[in-house]
Amino acid sequence: MGVKVHGPRGEKKILHLCETEEQLKKMTVLLLKKKIIQQLSGDVRLVFKAETMEESAMLSTYSIKHMSTTHTLLVLPGGH
Repeated sequence: MGVKVHGPRGEKKILHLCETEEQLKKMTVLLLKKKIIQQLSGDVRLVFKAETMEESAMLSTYSIKHMSTTHTLLVLPGGH
């Protein structure tokens, strides 16, 4: 089971996360983020269907399924 990831610089990757849909549902956003950071450098924020994903939430909270597409935004220092 995997998800499509669109990186902040236009990169497109498919990340393999687990073997079953049940395992995918039980995975946290934080674990997905860690796997993305291994592939794309830099601190990122994850977005799915125009909603920023909370790291403590389960992927099932956002109805993420096999081959769902997530987007990443770079987290930049500064700003108010």
